This record gives sequence, C-alpha cells and structure tokens, in this order.
Amino acid sequence: MLVLPIDVSRPLLVLAPPVPQFKDKEKQVPATDRDTGAALAEVPLSLIMDGGQPQVLRVSIPQPSVPQGLTTGQLVKATGLTLIAGEKNGRAWQMFRAAALTTVKVG
Repeated sequence: MLVLPIDVSRPLLVLAPPVPQFKDKEKQVPATDRDTGAALAEVPLSLIMDGGQPQVLRVSIPQPSVPQGLTTGQLVKATGLTLIAGEKNGRAWQMFRAAALTTVKVG
C-alpha cells in the first residue's frame, strides 16, 4: 500500500454536500475511521491545477471533522489530505482521506 500526502495550499471547491459512507449499504452499517471509530463521510472536492484540468477528489473524512452546513460551491482547506493506493486481488484501487475540512472565508 502506498500513502502520499497532498499539498493543498490552495482551497478546494466543494462539488456536493457530504454523504455518509457505509461498510454495508444494504444493512446501513456505517464505515468508521480505524483510528477514532468515528463514522466516515464522503465529500467530492475539486483541486484546481495550474495550466490543467481540475481534478475531482472523493475524500473520506470523519463526520465530526466535517463543518456543519457544508454546501456545494463553498471553499475548504483539507487537513492531512492523503492519497492511499494499493492492489487487491489483482485490481488497483485508490482513495483520498483527510483528517478534517475547514471552510475558507471569501473576500
């Protein structure tokens, strides 16, 4: 497994409100953070690149660390944003994780 920190010195754009993540969606069993046991939420964010296309990141965050009332179009900073990648059963996978999101005041 490979874990890479991502430099997010620029704000990220929220593309949709947070949604809960599930370990078993059918049985409504929430996915939890391995370190804290907190339920996880997923937030799609856009990372703007110089001279390139914006990158969409589906980021998992412990729900207590997601700002209340987070909505589409807001700017946020991600604390501890990392890309985690690996391979299982011959298939490559990747996911983005962050410890917390903080809203950015515009103006």
